[in-house]
Amino acid sequence: MKFPSIAVFVAAGLLATHLRAQTPTEAQFIASVNAAIANLNASTGPAAHPIVISGNLIFADGKVLAQASLTPLLNFVDGLKAAGAQRVDLNPGVTSVSDPTTQALLDGVVARIRQLGMQLAINPEITPGELGQHPTFDSFQTAALQTYPQLAARYHPENFVILHEPTTAAASLALAATTVEQWHDFITAAAPLIKAASPHTRLGAGAFQNGVLPSLSAQENAFFQDAATIPALDFLTMDVYNDDTFPVYQQWIALARANGKGIYIEETGEPKYLPVPLPSTLFNGNGYLTESLDDISVIGAADADFAPLDASWLQAMANFASANGLEALTTFETEPFFALGTAGHDKETDPGYVSAVSVALAQGQLTSTGTADAAIASQYGIKTAASVSNASYATVPGAYTVGCGAAAFPCNPNSTVAPDSLVSAFGGDLATGQAGAGSSTYPTTLGGTSLTLVDSSNTAYAVPLVYVAPAQVNYMVPSAAQAGAASLTVTSGDGTLSRGVVLIAPVAPGIYSANANGQGVAAALVVTQHADQSQTIAPVYVCGSGACRAQPISLGQAGNTVYLELFGTGLRHASSLPAVTVQVGKLSLPALYVGPQGQYPGLDQVNVQLPASLAGSGTVNVVVKTADTGAASNAVTLAIQ
Repeated sequence: MKFPSIAVFVAAGLLATHLRAQTPTEAQFIASVNAAIANLNASTGPAAHPIVISGNLIFADGKVLAQASLTPLLNFVDGLKAAGAQRVDLNPGVTSVSDPTTQALLDGVVARIRQLGMQLAINPEITPGELGQHPTFDSFQTAALQTYPQLAARYHPENFVILHEPTTAAASLALAATTVEQWHDFITAAAPLIKAASPHTRLGAGAFQNGVLPSLSAQENAFFQDAATIPALDFLTMDVYNDDTFPVYQQWIALARANGKGIYIEETGEPKYLPVPLPSTLFNGNGYLTESLDDISVIGAADADFAPLDASWLQAMANFASANGLEALTTFETEPFFALGTAGHDKETDPGYVSAVSVALAQGQLTSTGTADAAIASQYGIKTAASVSNASYATVPGAYTVGCGAAAFPCNPNSTVAPDSLVSAFGGDLATGQAGAGSSTYPTTLGGTSLTLVDSSNTAYAVPLVYVAPAQVNYMVPSAAQAGAASLTVTSGDGTLSRGVVLIAPVAPGIYSANANGQGVAAALVVTQHADQSQTIAPVYVCGSGACRAQPISLGQAGNTVYLELFGTGLRHASSLPAVTVQVGKLSLPALYVGPQGQYPGLDQVNVQLPASLAGSGTVNVVVKTADTGAASNAVTLAIQ
């Protein structure tokens, strides 16, 4: 729940208890919240259903995106992943994708989300003033019907929330009132446009409730009741910051199910510590706040004193979501995952606090709240399968991955893959045992395990499998898979489901190393054409004692022509042969052949001539680059004498 609506937050911050005549002390506030959490836990059944754990990237909110810079945004994505998020929720403004500056920032953020194999939800919000000083509902609708499909086409989110909190939207437009019919017509007009732009994207809408705001709650409830009947919507959402209206939320859950729709908590967070009563001067004639709740809080929500409350609230909400079969739980204000405020700088809009969060993100820090969220994800989150090139084991470097990960289980694997490429997916309970396929054909079921890929065109593929084990599945990306984000579902032989996301690109080069970890000496052959037309072929490595080292390549003999044969994956769909170069040391060399190796499906080969000028270079790095997307492979090594 954001400015300017006060909905969902109980004015005294006392949740289910009655309003007091005066502002409680901090100790009283904390005690009342803890009591409400205990009551909620007591009334909630045990966890029964895995949920998607999501975090809102509040630095990319439409209200602040124009003033943001890319590096903190990327660090925020990395931090959310470290804090257990399996999905990132973005709340761009209606016009964010229309502005080149904000569009470029969103491009970078979404690319990072997809590289990390995370799901994406887009929940547009109206930023006051972005549509002019006196927008009408019609002018908003005209803009949104143009930009929402553009957002979907550009980013292919798993979920797109067309509207949440209609009274907040009306307040942001500075409208006196809106009707259920207006929002109904807007959703039914927008839905087919968004779906056409991104066929695999699910569509939703949602609302909030607050027992002390009966008028706004009635409007929100009427909207929710109507949204449940709109056939174009796949799911409904709830924004939950209180526990005084959970009977209504239970009704909404039942209503969603009765209409064949999913439902999840799109926003949640502990209530703010507000003065009691709220001064009447804070409200305009339409019943909306003229200042943000963060600004008027007695103590900011980021204060270190509230960290245990935050963790307890998220735990209770995760259990509620799981026990009630909801799809997901999204924490809205996620800055406390990374830094906690100090006296006078504990509000999430305070420049000093924002700076502290940025520093913490750059240093790879998590607070106790962040580690608690990671534990919640481990306990309640869906099972995931993280994909990475079977050749490169490429990772996304960042402050949260320094010194972690091993070749077999890389941390922050880069999920960018290409059609016909070989990929390794890591997780748990992916198979009930080990099984391998033959070398010439790959089945779509192996050892009882199967894998389904749904690409950006919403086409589902049964995926060829190379090898399966409980912690790893090797597979080949279907040839016809379209570029963009694609969802994976791994079904183990016992029915266990694990989900993941890959970013399909035309080319995603990876080169095999002799140590089978994407590092060290290349798993390559050197072919020497002698002056007498004879030919010798030898590996560029020698293995022993559990490791492989470089076998020096001789380039010095007159009359010899030396070629290097590299083996990799994700290369065969390069737009042309000239588009591929091989960087050997400081030299950029043209590829002589790029394409299938021929013997093993998914295995590619790159041939390059090694000029005599490289003689005496010693150990050099070798990187294959493509001009198509600017992508480069992992670096492997050679020894040249």
